[in-house]
Amino acid sequence: MPPAVTDSLDIWAVDSQIGADGSISVDFLLPTGIYINLDVPRDATISQIKQLLWKQAHAYPLFHLLMEIDSYMFSCVNQTAVHEELEDETRRLCDVRPFLPVLKLVTRNCDPGEKLDSKIGVLIGKG
Repeated sequence: MPPAVTDSLDIWAVDSQIGADGSISVDFLLPTGIYINLDVPRDATISQIKQLLWKQAHAYPLFHLLMEIDSYMFSCVNQTAVHEELEDETRRLCDVRPFLPVLKLVTRNCDPGEKLDSKIGVLIGKG
């Protein structure tokens, strides 16, 4: 069997030649219709990336129309072509592995505490 060959254009691979300084250019789409391009660390968590985006978004128009930062989460299309909402903000960007480096900021459907309560209820057998 031949040795495995990694794709030299795979920006998420550990030995990738793209972004030698450890950063990746990511496109962000805000709910206000604003598009922001930022260079973010490849190993940054979703929470850290959201903070970087929020600081940058202050300089863009329509920022005053956005709600609090905790009211939003990112969504993307992953490597398996599935639309994924990134609720767990402790995950790293290189672990999420979006198909393209594009993240959309979307409004959370409900309070994260409510979802946690719901999951706990299911685990203990409560209807």
